This record gives sequence, C-alpha cells and structure tokens, in this order.
Amino acid sequence: MIRLFAAIQIPETIKRQLLELSRSMNGARWQSFKQLHITTNFIGDVDNSLLPVINEALDAISIEAFELVISGVDYFGSKHHPRVLYAKVKTTSGLILLHKMIDNVLGGVGIEMENRRFKPHITLARLKQTSFHSVGQFLESEGLFKTDDFFVDEFHLFSSKLSHEGSQYYIEASYPLEQSSPI
Repeated sequence: MIRLFAAIQIPETIKRQLLELSRSMNGARWQSFKQLHITTNFIGDVDNSLLPVINEALDAISIEAFELVISGVDYFGSKHHPRVLYAKVKTTSGLILLHKMIDNVLGGVGIEMENRRFKPHITLARLKQTSFHSVGQFLESEGLFKTDDFFVDEFHLFSSKLSHEGSQYYIEASYPLEQSSPI
C-alpha cells in the first residue's frame, strides 16, 4: 500500500515567508521547509499496482496555469481542542477546477475520493494539547499575513511516509499545466 495525495508545490520564497511564522508554542510541531505544500486532493492508501493507472489519469488533465495567493491564518479544531494552524490559500477558479478535475479523473478509474469540502490551505503546525490562548495570540499577531501572488504551472502526485520527524513527502510524478497563449 502507498499513501497518495495530489498537491501544488510552493515557491521557495513563499516557503521562507511561511517558516517565519513559526514560534515557540507549547504542543506545536511546526512543518519543515520540505513539508510545506497545498494539497488539492487527498487520495489515501491505495495498492501500489494502481500507481500507473492513477498516473495515467492525472496525466490526462488539461487546464490552464493559474495564479494563487496566500492570505491570512486560521486553525482547524475547536477552541477546546485546536489541532492545526494553517495559512489560508485564496480560492480561485483555477484551483477549484484543478481540484474537481482530479476528483473526476480518479473517480473515473475507480479510485474512491474523499467526500469532504475543499478548503485550500497550507498546514503550518500540528497541535497537541496547545491552549486556545496561544492559538488566539498567533491568529491575532499574524492575521494580516499575505504573500505575493505566485504562478502555478504544474501539480504533483505525492506519496507520504510517517517517520519520527513527522510525515515525509516524495514526488511520484509531476503534471504540467497549459501555458496561456498571448493575445
């Protein structure tokens, strides 16, 4: 079995800006430079023999490249049990189209996709017994965080392996997006 997800790599300059958000916070395990990405679709655990089928399906996706911007921070979980700090990815038509097309092509080859509302984000830290007071201070101090727009001209199929340092991500395949033609 192999654990897979489709994602967008973030430019190194943007990753450095995201890493500057990390700070000392009880119970927070901050993501490393290599772990920062935007998951478009979680595929989950699949038999290794399905990797060529998934690769062929994703390779058939044809959409135009698009721009993204990261703006703001938030958390998943509840005030009693915050679980994740994340940077918000502004939803664009290109990002939504990519997400839907990946779901459609993988569903078309029999891969059961996650039926959860798509909320584009970049995980910054995983929280374990972190107080909401600490989370609230982070949200207040970094609420206006924003990056420059960046261009997305490809997406990737990643595999994930758990280790003592958290999840390690490996690019299994890359898929270019179409360049828009000049007018």
